[in-house]
Amino acid sequence: MKKIVMLFLVASSLLIASSYKYEITPTVGGVVPEGNLDLSHQLSYGLRFGINIDSIFNQVEFGFDRSDSVSYSNSNKSTNINRYFVNAIKSYPLKDKLSLYSLVGIGYENISRKMFNNGNSGFFNYGLGLKYKLNDNFSLRAEVRHAIKFDHGDNNLFYTVGFVFPFGKKAEPMAKSEPVPVPTPVKAEKKPAPAPKPIVVVSDSDRDGVNDNLDKCPHTPAGAKVDNRGCELDSDFDGVLDSQDRCPNTPKGNVVNSDGCVKVIHLHVQFDTDKADISSQYMAKIRKVADFLKINYDYRVLLEGNTDSRGSIKHNQNLSIQRAKAVANALINLGINSDRITTKGFGESNPIATNKTKEGRAQNRRVDAKFMK
Repeated sequence: MKKIVMLFLVASSLLIASSYKYEITPTVGGVVPEGNLDLSHQLSYGLRFGINIDSIFNQVEFGFDRSDSVSYSNSNKSTNINRYFVNAIKSYPLKDKLSLYSLVGIGYENISRKMFNNGNSGFFNYGLGLKYKLNDNFSLRAEVRHAIKFDHGDNNLFYTVGFVFPFGKKAEPMAKSEPVPVPTPVKAEKKPAPAPKPIVVVSDSDRDGVNDNLDKCPHTPAGAKVDNRGCELDSDFDGVLDSQDRCPNTPKGNVVNSDGCVKVIHLHVQFDTDKADISSQYMAKIRKVADFLKINYDYRVLLEGNTDSRGSIKHNQNLSIQRAKAVANALINLGINSDRITTKGFGESNPIATNKTKEGRAQNRRVDAKFMK
């Protein structure tokens, strides 16, 4: 402990200026229990949020680590462990892109299954690390920390690696103003009046608010919203320009048709009343969905099950889910991986025809497919 404090004091003059204010660092690593913890060596993952400051320390860091299913050495039981901490960090430059840093701080350890005198407790930790700047946007860091728990004096050794993402540029310091010398008065000479500036006529042929000499899209349709280059906007980023988009607020990631609306395949896999069995006559439509997914591997499909209005609301909700899952199983049997399929039931709440006729109810007993990226 004394060595760590002395290290901070000796290097207190070596402040490293940073051009950004914040950084976030996802980490992975391991934990070596020491003392009478009765816990096995464990893997951990976590997240750090750092705030750069101008002080004896360069940064204040808030951190979280988690270890899942940690085994007890003397038992077949296991536990999850969450650790929360705050550290003060001091940096020391070694080379142009490489720096050493030291840290000291406190934290709290939460254990889900308490056994062999292991329980929730605060802890003190200190450590050292290396940070390597890859470019202005990313850095790598490797770190070793030693933590001593307040209860029983048990301790852990942590080792982690992380990928640093800086953000939030610091404001540039204002330059000191120099005194302006007072010029010696000089008798003014009468100068001829400047020639008038020529009048430049600038046109905007498509009347989109961007002059022709700056317009990169000179034939924009009348009334269309454009950017500062004169090109039409695609506000929901679905690949269909706003003037042609009939569904202007399409959720991000959905596949759309030429009108900008979510591409839906009305499978119309119709079901008998109160049934979720697929008739063989509908397999050709389901096979078309499977063929599309096999060609477009980066796409996923959402299967939406529906019912008519006969029966209770709760019963129809469960029945709609069963119908969607029946189509999902058919796609899986056709070679589509289950993680590319999502099912959802709407019960009787989403009819496409009247429920007052036999024909209308038959249309409402259906499954539709929507594609997403």
